[in-house]
Amino acid sequence: MKTLIEAVQVERREDGSYFHPALVNSPDDDSAVAFSGWLAECGVEVTRVWMEIDAALLCGRYMDDDTDALKEWQPTTPAGADWFLLAIFDTEDDGPVAYFVRPAPAAT
Repeated sequence: MKTLIEAVQVERREDGSYFHPALVNSPDDDSAVAFSGWLAECGVEVTRVWMEIDAALLCGRYMDDDTDALKEWQPTTPAGADWFLLAIFDTEDDGPVAYFVRPAPAAT
């Protein structure tokens, strides 16, 4: 059964991270290929917003162990219509990132 991913009220965790409720149905496989494939099956396209680019000062604070910086970050919604937040988290290797999704254009 295809997972439906729709915009919901964002309720961030105490540490500032956020995970859309539909992510409980994502593949157990941690690979980017499996995750991207699952998102495509769900009918959404995805883009990422990196804290380092979107909010450099907050990112600097975060990298200096100021954990409040992630709580304060309000990622910039990508240009275009219908984007909504899928997740905010620290990648550990590349720093904090926000994933936005929107309905994929219909295939022609």
